[in-house]
Amino acid sequence: MIRAEWKKLFKNKTLPLVLVAIALILTIYCWLYLSSLWNTYSKVTDIPVAVVNHDVDQHYQGKTIQIGHNLVASLKTSKTMDYHFVKASTAHRGLASGRYYLIVTVPKNFSQNATTLLSKHPQSMRLYYRISSGRNFVISKMITGATTAIEHQVGLKVTQMYVGVLLRTVHQTANGFGVAGTGDQRLVNGLNQVQTATQKLATGQARLTAGMNKISFAVPNGPVTGQLKQGLNQLGQVSAGLAAGQTVVNTGLSQLAQGGAQGAHRLLAGQQRLLALNDSTKNIDRLAQPVQSTLTDDSPVPNNGTGMSPFAVAIGLFVGALAMGTMFDACTPVTRPKSAINWWLAKFSVIGVVCGLQTGFLGIALKMGLGLKTMSDAQLWLMLFVGSVLFLSVIYGFRLLLGNFGIWLTTVFLVLQLGSSGGIYPVQLTSNFATVLNPFLPMTYLIDGLRHAISLGGSITTDLWTMTLFIVGVQLLIFGKFLLATRQKTFESLVTK
Repeated sequence: MIRAEWKKLFKNKTLPLVLVAIALILTIYCWLYLSSLWNTYSKVTDIPVAVVNHDVDQHYQGKTIQIGHNLVASLKTSKTMDYHFVKASTAHRGLASGRYYLIVTVPKNFSQNATTLLSKHPQSMRLYYRISSGRNFVISKMITGATTAIEHQVGLKVTQMYVGVLLRTVHQTANGFGVAGTGDQRLVNGLNQVQTATQKLATGQARLTAGMNKISFAVPNGPVTGQLKQGLNQLGQVSAGLAAGQTVVNTGLSQLAQGGAQGAHRLLAGQQRLLALNDSTKNIDRLAQPVQSTLTDDSPVPNNGTGMSPFAVAIGLFVGALAMGTMFDACTPVTRPKSAINWWLAKFSVIGVVCGLQTGFLGIALKMGLGLKTMSDAQLWLMLFVGSVLFLSVIYGFRLLLGNFGIWLTTVFLVLQLGSSGGIYPVQLTSNFATVLNPFLPMTYLIDGLRHAISLGGSITTDLWTMTLFIVGVQLLIFGKFLLATRQKTFESLVTK
């Protein structure tokens, strides 16, 4: 029996290939699915982030403070994410459309608040983040690490700034002490000069007294003689000595005053700067953590189930379509078809009813069983129905047009959609192959439409039109097969009665 079984198998030229293809399904599933998601966290640098800088430069302690400008310059060379430096309006449109996953806004008072951290009333430096969890729940969690890195960069710049301010203040105070010391030395020099001048004044005073005695002795009552002239000369020398001594005294006093004034000015300036730096607990806390953040979520997701529901629902609809495609024969006519349209209507009237039942059961389970909150119940029901029709059309298209190979290809198609439709991770984190394939997969648009219906809100028109085009295209191919079979009478052998 074993020999007969294998002999029969190899008599069929296509069956061995089909069995090999079936054996390859597991390999294809693992390779395609895992390769698209392999090491996604290493591609965080590809996540597009919009940066909006409103900061206004400030002047502080003789320096120009431009924290916002410095942050932008740092992010331009950063490899943490794919930063785009845009206007606020562009950033918000990009977040709504899915072009950006995060907006970082630097307010206009960012640098101004940085200059107050050691003042009497310190103000927090605040960065504003805006995300949209409903766009992709997983990416909203991954972004947290990047925001922490941004705050660390800013905090480092602010710390460097204040360390520079403190060092300059201490240096200036040290210069004041140096100038005061120079003044003290000038004071010593001035005192020495005053002492010398005093001695000269004493000598001059003695010479003046001697000269006056000589004058009184030489001229008791008579005319001026040769001794009188000598006494007058001595008086002139004494007067010159007195004048010189006075000049030295004035110079010493001037140097003393100048050195003291310069030293006092430097010391006073340093003291004023040091007194301006507050050291309260609040100041210390602000300086230790200078940057605070405010996170705004345009489409908050209450829990993990809600965030993952678009992807899970899409997979459920595809699996349901697979089961229907396996159990219901949408090709063999029950009676001889009079026309292709009657044949098509007969088969797809059943499929349409099944789509309605799938939509009803799934919608009730989501709303009443799980308590799913949506932005629009009408959009949810519409996307469920259109998604059901879409996947049933695709699966029957593979089966009716390609036969057994189409059934095998359906499994591969499911794997491609699992890894490339952006259901879990955004396409920026997947493989290049998945990124290219993404716009051509029907599940991409079903997931996007479900996200709008559940979390994002807004229009689903584009997704509906795209899904409708897929449905119409596949149904036209199926109808074409029915039409050809009707004209060629190839359905005769398929009729059951």
